[in-house]
Amino acid sequence: MQITITRKNANVSESLKDYVESKLSILIKHYEKIIDAHVVMDNEGKNQVVEITLRVSGHSIFSKYESTNLRAAFDTCVTKIDNQLKKLKGKIQRKALTSEEAALSGKLIISEPDVEVEEQGSVEPLEPVLTFEEEEVEPEEKTGT
Repeated sequence: MQITITRKNANVSESLKDYVESKLSILIKHYEKIIDAHVVMDNEGKNQVVEITLRVSGHSIFSKYESTNLRAAFDTCVTKIDNQLKKLKGKIQRKALTSEEAALSGKLIISEPDVEVEEQGSVEPLEPVLTFEEEEVEPEEKTGT
C-alpha cells in the first residue's frame, strides 16, 4: 500500500509520519486489496482536520474528522475507515455466495411456522428449516424449418 501524507501550512515530522504509517498498516489485516491511502491534515483555527481517502479495488473510501488534537482526529478517522472496510468486505463476500452456499454457511435460513401444536395441546417451537426451491424448466418447442 502506498501512503501519501499532506499537511497544509506545516511540515510532517518523522514521528507523525511513523505514527500514520503504523496505524494505516493495521487496515491491511481487515482488507488486503488496499491500493493506496491519501492523508490530508489541516489547521482550521484551533481545530485540526484530518481527511483519509483509501482506494481499494473497485471502490474509494473517505473519512473526515475534526478535533483539537491531531492524533485523536487521525485515530477517529482510522476507526471510521476500518468500519467501512469491514462493511465492504462483508458485502463483497455475501454477493459472491450462491443461494445454496449461503444456506449451507448459515447466512440464509428459511424457517417454517414458529410453533407446532401436538395432540395434547402443548406448543413447542420448531427448529429453523433450510429449504431449497427447484425451478421448473419448460421444454422448448422445436420447429422444423
